[in-house]
Amino acid sequence: MTTRIINYLGWAIVLSVSVYFIVNNALHYFIYDSSHYPYGFWPVHAPWLLVHIVCGITALLLGPFQFMPAIRKNYPKTHRTMGKVYLMCVLVAALASFDLSIRKIIIGEKAIAYGGGLAMLGFVWLLTSGMAYWSAISRNFVQHREWMVRSFVVTCAFASFRLIDNILVYQFKVDRNESGTLMAWSSWAVPLIIAEVFLQAAKIRKGNAALSNKKSQLS
Repeated sequence: MTTRIINYLGWAIVLSVSVYFIVNNALHYFIYDSSHYPYGFWPVHAPWLLVHIVCGITALLLGPFQFMPAIRKNYPKTHRTMGKVYLMCVLVAALASFDLSIRKIIIGEKAIAYGGGLAMLGFVWLLTSGMAYWSAISRNFVQHREWMVRSFVVTCAFASFRLIDNILVYQFKVDRNESGTLMAWSSWAVPLIIAEVFLQAAKIRKGNAALSNKKSQLS
């Protein structure tokens, strides 16, 4: 019961942060004109930003369904189809992010630390999702679930980036440039480390339980 409550609470937080991000930081990009895009994006980088936003939101909304046992067990074809759409959206969104982070921010604006964090975010997004796909086609479903957790944690970084960035800027009066640089790295690195701790802790508990059972059988 406690585990179920924690799971529900966790997904409620993810959903709340995702809705906040979509409503406050993403929807205005669908009005495709210069007044709704940040300075310097229109017109050269606007298409890449829109593609990144559309595919990122799709991956963000599809991700939770990949972890629902009812869909995975009762509708395996639907699970696989949604998984393929999720991975394709990650691929396209990550490639678009490379244009924005490298060509616009690092090369164009010379903001190496900020752009480097965003570029690494895109790289880690591709890496974790690629490993999830590889383990799935190899039918190593234990590894697949773990890599999907890592992939979705990185997917959620886009939403947590804006939420925490706004809190730092508006509540704690942190300089926008400093806050952005901090979040470009910490928005994905910190949650990924925390997720890894939980994943490995589950293995340790499982191993300890198996060892305990083995000792009890021998005694």
